[in-house]
Amino acid sequence: MPSHVFNLIASAVARRNGDLLLVQQQGPDDPHPYWWLPSGQVELGEGLLAGLAREVLEETGLTVVGTPTIAFVVQVLRHRGEGLQQWFVCHFACEVAGNLGPQDPDGLIVSAHWVQEQVALEHLGKNSDYDCEPLHRWLCGEAAPGAVYTVKIN
Repeated sequence: MPSHVFNLIASAVARRNGDLLLVQQQGPDDPHPYWWLPSGQVELGEGLLAGLAREVLEETGLTVVGTPTIAFVVQVLRHRGEGLQQWFVCHFACEVAGNLGPQDPDGLIVSAHWVQEQVALEHLGKNSDYDCEPLHRWLCGEAAPGAVYTVKIN
């Protein structure tokens, strides 16, 4: 019988003086670290913005301040065998405060950095699981806030 997995991810798009907040992470099966926006799965029963704040704090040591606004959403569909995996990645424009210092309980985050936006896009583009187009369009003002994109991975 086909199975279906659904995941809700909160992702931070934090900008400061032309830089974008990124983390380097490395899982146990990853040969080397890769770049990603601070993000993670919203836990069952947890509010979306609470999940965002928790993930940002864990992965960067920074605190989300003010009220984040939705930047864009990416629906990711991946077929695995007879099953379908689906992620909704809600990217929030947010302000952060504090000092960088990851506190990741999972031990996957290697470091957190402010990276010049163009260089950040280049880093993210090297990750085969990340589609940079929605982020690029939002950063350049080409997409209205709240735009929804669908990415299919086989």
